[in-house]
Amino acid sequence: MNLSYIVPLQKSWTRMTRMLFRPFQFRNWFVLGFAAFLSEYLSWGFSGSRSTYQRHPHVVSHELLIRAVEFLRNPLAMTLVLWILLCALAVAILFMWISSRGKFIFLENVVHEQAGIVEPWGRFKRLGNSLFAWRLGFSVVCLLLVGAMVLPFLAAIAALVSQDAFRPADLLVLLPLAAMLAPFGIVVAYTLLFLHSFVVPIMYKDGVGALAAWRRFLDLFRAHAASFIVFGLFAFALTIVVGFAVVAFGMATCCIGFFLLSLPYIGSVLLLPVELTARALGPEFLAQFGPGFVMLVEHVPPQDPKAQR
Repeated sequence: MNLSYIVPLQKSWTRMTRMLFRPFQFRNWFVLGFAAFLSEYLSWGFSGSRSTYQRHPHVVSHELLIRAVEFLRNPLAMTLVLWILLCALAVAILFMWISSRGKFIFLENVVHEQAGIVEPWGRFKRLGNSLFAWRLGFSVVCLLLVGAMVLPFLAAIAALVSQDAFRPADLLVLLPLAAMLAPFGIVVAYTLLFLHSFVVPIMYKDGVGALAAWRRFLDLFRAHAASFIVFGLFAFALTIVVGFAVVAFGMATCCIGFFLLSLPYIGSVLLLPVELTARALGPEFLAQFGPGFVMLVEHVPPQDPKAQR
């Protein structure tokens, strides 16, 4: 099977230009931008990480760490910290639930080249809840696995934190931990990419839950594993290119662009061409595996009767 990576990108780009610029309508931009906000920003995807610049990390002094430990020994302080953590966890779970429904809304708009929010929200309740349950379970499993890998190194990490002087050679004790976390991170990144690019579209097309969609995708993956792995590398390369473009935009606007891109919803509207192209890329690539995976129909605008005369 001759698979292409450039052709799906070209088709996705053409679909984006047709939806956003032929003709250009402010309403479509703002509605689709909100759909992208629900789908990508609230799930901390590309849109949720628009702050491409970070402050330089400062070395935390030993005295400051001691003060932090003393602060946490206070029962009231510990209660406050735990309360803040629980509230943050609740908000993160709420965002995950909303974005799970939003992913199908955004995909629906891309498939039919339309702009709608309200009607699809109720229609995708079952699929959204199934995706949310899978994502929540996957997140819990990942946290447990990371905890199991970090646990044997807690004593070494505590020793590094508590020592007065830091030496780079002291980090050598953590090399085994890095050796375990690096491949684990790659597996997680590929899993999330496949979920977004292929499993969610299969759920949408076939109307099945997350587990059934994963089974169908894994059957296809086992037959074409190398092609999907290369797709991941291709998507990573595109992400780097987009990242450089975002940095250039931010620098050219004297960092005003960074601020605008970091704003909820506003950033989704500004990055809508990128997000829409990325949303169509997975289904376009998946369509190459046969009619059973085709869901993006080429839109043919109605012809003007006067032009036919």
